[in-house]
Amino acid sequence: MNSSPPSPSPVASSRRSSRRDGRRPLGEALARAASILGLCALPMCDSLDNIDVEVGGTAVVPAGTIIDDLLGVLDFDAFQNIDLSAEFENQGVTKDDVDSVHLVAFTLRVESPEGGSFDFLSSASFFVEAEGQPRVLIAKLDEVPRGARELSMEVIEGVDLKPYVVAPSMTITSEAGVSGRPDEATTVAADVLLDVDVAVPGC
Repeated sequence: MNSSPPSPSPVASSRRSSRRDGRRPLGEALARAASILGLCALPMCDSLDNIDVEVGGTAVVPAGTIIDDLLGVLDFDAFQNIDLSAEFENQGVTKDDVDSVHLVAFTLRVESPEGGSFDFLSSASFFVEAEGQPRVLIAKLDEVPRGARELSMEVIEGVDLKPYVVAPSMTITSEAGVSGRPDEATTVAADVLLDVDVAVPGC
């Protein structure tokens, strides 16, 4: 007498069905989703917790002869009392949110006269100062190329400017090696770019 094979139990059928359709337990699925969302949020945090802050100023180097004293040749008025509170407010942060600050770029350029250059300089160094903090070198150029109208300073790596930026104000000063005064009064513009790392809740 032919007999049909026994029917699979409901439990066995359920297990085989679960393996075939690839479904995951609810807890595992939720954990995977949370992990993916976390990975997606990382680039957003990276873009939110770093802001660029620019500081600029101009200085006028008077005309003269080679025997003239060139003390204070690169004293930028805008660098004498720098307070970034307003810039931070525009970005929705305060000085209390600052984790670290690093100099990204420091450039000088001749704005006038049209044919002017940096030939009156042989070298230049810039320092940051603030009350209660040491004077620290932040950028330099050991040799100024002849005929240059724009200079990119060498940024000193590893200098955290946070103590200076969060102070009531900071000052950027200079020391210059000189070869005399220019033939005409020369206006020099300085542009400083800072990378500010700020604390962002949840990042």
